[in-house]
Amino acid sequence: MFAAKLLSLPVSLLMSVASVGGVDIDYNGEVDIYSGSPVSSEESLQQQTVTLADGALYNKNSHTFIYTAPDSNLTVRSTAADGMITTGSVSLDIDSSLTAKLYLDGEEDEDIDPKNITKSGRYSLVVYGTDVERQLLSFTIVSKKTGAVTSYKLPLGFDLKALSIDNTAVAFTDVSRVDMSKDGKYSMTYRCNLTGIDYGLEVEIDHTPPSFTLDGVTDGSARGPVTVKDYSKDDSFRVLLNGENYKFPADGVLSLPGTYELTASDDAGNTVTEKFEIKFYLNYQGLLFGLLFLAVAAAAIGYMIWSRKKLRVR
Repeated sequence: MFAAKLLSLPVSLLMSVASVGGVDIDYNGEVDIYSGSPVSSEESLQQQTVTLADGALYNKNSHTFIYTAPDSNLTVRSTAADGMITTGSVSLDIDSSLTAKLYLDGEEDEDIDPKNITKSGRYSLVVYGTDVERQLLSFTIVSKKTGAVTSYKLPLGFDLKALSIDNTAVAFTDVSRVDMSKDGKYSMTYRCNLTGIDYGLEVEIDHTPPSFTLDGVTDGSARGPVTVKDYSKDDSFRVLLNGENYKFPADGVLSLPGTYELTASDDAGNTVTEKFEIKFYLNYQGLLFGLLFLAVAAAAIGYMIWSRKKLRVR
């Protein structure tokens, strides 16, 4: 009997608490840490997010930036803020009901996986609605060594906290922009003022274009083979011959007559292009073939003349 009373005591207490405090003992959602009362989904969202200077939201749990399409409640969650430059990958979670297109360097690219964007370039996400076409956000992905960036305008509401070039600290007065026009290894730290979270960017800037020489070219033309020399082993070449793609030879010797457009690219993405023409010429093999052709033609003509004379004699 005494044991039964002990067992019934917690139940009665729980029932008393439930009836007095209005607490739902079956509720398993988020509660206020001070009052113990349930938190609504809207209140929960407010606790998880921070409104940023550009009107976007930052989710503290998922560490994503939330952008809302105009005249709707449809959203895009991004691991990069609008205007951010990064050497890492970017992930976009686009609401399935939202009509959006992703552009890379101004061209629509349907082959990109929005959840794992790694290719270097400037990206723009454009959303479409009723009579609405708007760029919702943009970001840039660069390689660890690049010549594609000359300055970095930090996202709105972010301030520069530290900057060094070639491991030497650099003083700055403009906290919203970093001049990256000079070659060097840049390391910077900048902070989102409303979340207090720091972000970093480390990148080697190289604006120096590749170089090479064209042995055999004078004033844009050549009378024989052209040899591409004095280039870095890290450089790559794209060749157009009379407007068509042509494989760059391993020995660097271009010999076919025609108009060439030769573009060299270095490991930082810098390019330089040279145009020249190789005019028709006879090399040793061509000359030998020509002489052989003339000999065969002469022999054929001689045989025909001899055959005709032989027929007349008969």
